[in-house]
Amino acid sequence: MIKKLFYIILLLTSAVTLSAQTPKKFDPEKFSREQEAFIAKEARLSPQEAEKFFPVFREMKNKQRALFHKQRQWVRSKPMNDKDAAKLISDMDKIDMELKKIQMAYHTKFCKVIPASKVFLCLYAEERFKHQIMYKMSEQKQFKKHTTDKKPQR
Repeated sequence: MIKKLFYIILLLTSAVTLSAQTPKKFDPEKFSREQEAFIAKEARLSPQEAEKFFPVFREMKNKQRALFHKQRQWVRSKPMNDKDAAKLISDMDKIDMELKKIQMAYHTKFCKVIPASKVFLCLYAEERFKHQIMYKMSEQKQFKKHTTDKKPQR
């Protein structure tokens, strides 16, 4: 009887430990929902304003995402000479300019669907959301580092 109880407790603690250690996968839909909820709350968007704003916002994000993918590829490349490096720099500058053009065009579109004051609040809220996410990630990283760096005492 005691052996069975011991094995049950061991099994339960193992399951809890394993579930706590499994890394969470990034869910883009969940991220988008959280971002939109945060922006709508912070910018005090009415349901009607949110209904008009977020489809345009998502459209902008989708266009930007393709360029962000190109930027990530650029970061991974290792130029072999000055000519290759100069080309990569030029390409990166072009991507930055294209991102800014998309941003400017969509800011104008945003102002057509909701008041400019609310657009400003949405843009500010988006930045705050990004900072909040980065802070949470750094906290988790520090927690992981802190818990894995501990050495057993003898």
